[in-house]
Amino acid sequence: MGLTTQTIQSGGVTRQFRIHVPPALQAPRAIVFVLHGGGGLGMGVADTGAHPLSVFRPVADREGFVVVYPGGLPAPSGDVGWNDCRSDNFNGSSADDVRFLADLVDLIKSTYGLPSTRVFMAGGSNGGLMSFAFAFNHPQRIAAIAVSSANLPENPKSGACTSGLQQPLPVLMTHGTLDPQMPYGGGCVADFGGACLRGRVTSAQATRNWWLTLNGLASAQPTETVIERSANDAGPANRFVYAGARPVQWWRLDGAGHSAASRTVLIPTTVDNGAQNRDIEFAEVAWEFFASLLP
Repeated sequence: MGLTTQTIQSGGVTRQFRIHVPPALQAPRAIVFVLHGGGGLGMGVADTGAHPLSVFRPVADREGFVVVYPGGLPAPSGDVGWNDCRSDNFNGSSADDVRFLADLVDLIKSTYGLPSTRVFMAGGSNGGLMSFAFAFNHPQRIAAIAVSSANLPENPKSGACTSGLQQPLPVLMTHGTLDPQMPYGGGCVADFGGACLRGRVTSAQATRNWWLTLNGLASAQPTETVIERSANDAGPANRFVYAGARPVQWWRLDGAGHSAASRTVLIPTTVDNGAQNRDIEFAEVAWEFFASLLP
């Protein structure tokens, strides 16, 4: 019980993951896979207080689900990350992460005897892009995804990354309007050197619209809610709920930057990250969304 580090063989490669099992848990309600971003803490995002994604652990303790933090592999630059759907990301890992995640999902599902309707995936930044990539390739293995600061690639790889999902899938997305790394309006990812080596993404609104069309909600009128709990961030969190059999929940975080929103793990404002939204807790809103979909 608690947080442990384990390994799995995938495609002849030993891959690591961390798994958090709440104390005295008998039968988990669900499994949530949480994908770290690129070039940051890697699986260290699971450490208490280190990153907003660590908050999935206390939520799991309270709500009775298992959290799995898979580990990406280093790119040539040395940064740990994920091989997502961007065809023009020249700084990315070349690992077969789609296969790794499929193998890991199958292993943990089998361990706890849970169906895909109780399996979810969340991720931030590169981990959000990888969540999209996994959903495109294996939508039958998960029930929904939730991403922070991630847009669809402008130049996707061939195959499933280009053809996209062949079935609707519930999705929650949050994005800051002043994100300096994953531009809200689309463009080059983390382009601090000016060479656009990490590829290009579409805008947050275009990403939202793509999912709305996929899920049959292109003409749906959303329910809007403005949440302003913190006077110490750049602006409110605006929630747009598109209800349906495969709902879409989209959050526009006014004035916010790249860091995942949190009220408990506070990230300082920097030029590279921008200001963090502190009106909502990404892990909480993601789990609330997932829980609403449980059979």
